[in-house]
Amino acid sequence: MTREEKLASIYRGGTVYRPLQEEKSILLEVQLGCSWHKCAFCDFTRDHFELLPLEEVRRAAEILGELKVEGNRVFLLGQNPFCRSTSDLLHIFGYIHHYLPWVSEISMYARADDILRKSPEDLRTLRQMGLRDLHVGVESGSDTVLLMANKGETAADLLRAFRKLDEAGIQYLVTSILGLGGKQMWKSHAIETARLYNQIHPRNIWVLALKLFPGTQLYRQASQGLFEAMTPWQMLREERLLVQCLEVKDCFYMDTTALNQYTLAAHLPDGKEGLLQAIHQLLVDEELPVGPGSGEGGVLS
Repeated sequence: MTREEKLASIYRGGTVYRPLQEEKSILLEVQLGCSWHKCAFCDFTRDHFELLPLEEVRRAAEILGELKVEGNRVFLLGQNPFCRSTSDLLHIFGYIHHYLPWVSEISMYARADDILRKSPEDLRTLRQMGLRDLHVGVESGSDTVLLMANKGETAADLLRAFRKLDEAGIQYLVTSILGLGGKQMWKSHAIETARLYNQIHPRNIWVLALKLFPGTQLYRQASQGLFEAMTPWQMLREERLLVQCLEVKDCFYMDTTALNQYTLAAHLPDGKEGLLQAIHQLLVDEELPVGPGSGEGGVLS
């Protein structure tokens, strides 16, 4: 087998989904789909869920080692591999250190309930074995929006999970979705998401504009007039409110979906004013009124 064929043989999930921050990470597949698979906005809800057998994961790590793939960091593929038992994860970490001894950092996606199921001792042990970062889809800090999105978690759950990670010394990167509250909930969505972030210590905040995927619950609600989706310009105004309310420390902020074509990035808090100026300029360049509640796509209230 060629090198490319060997690499292809260890990935069953088809399209690879990983955060931008993991662009240079070694990829080790340990899960297909998501253990929750009920979020109203998510395009993965129809995907098959499976925890890959440990022997399959071990063999994949062995192949990666034989190929001497470069990088000091492994990202475990799957929508929330942290749902696996601590025992499973420790076995997987052991495979990584055995077959890829040059790797020093491990990261993956996690849900708040995955974190809350782990004991403080479990978290400390995983950190000692190389767990560096968890990527957590917060989506919103508003309980109303989280309920609408069928996220299966509350803001209090998220806060407790992040505080457990802080105590264990595990870093985390968070994502939230602009427009998830629709036209009715945009203000509380922005304000309460910022309020949650201000109580925790994210290393990175990545915001993304809501996309309505055909076949999802939220797409059906929008088609039936039960959910009023926001335009890109309205979401940018929502983002301005979010940033205005943020008071995080030593955090990199990124939006790769501004007006569906721009990237906004800044290190907070030092770059906050520059970020707000960039958002303001985008609104001005689009020749839209910059006051909330006006502009193309209808009125926000």
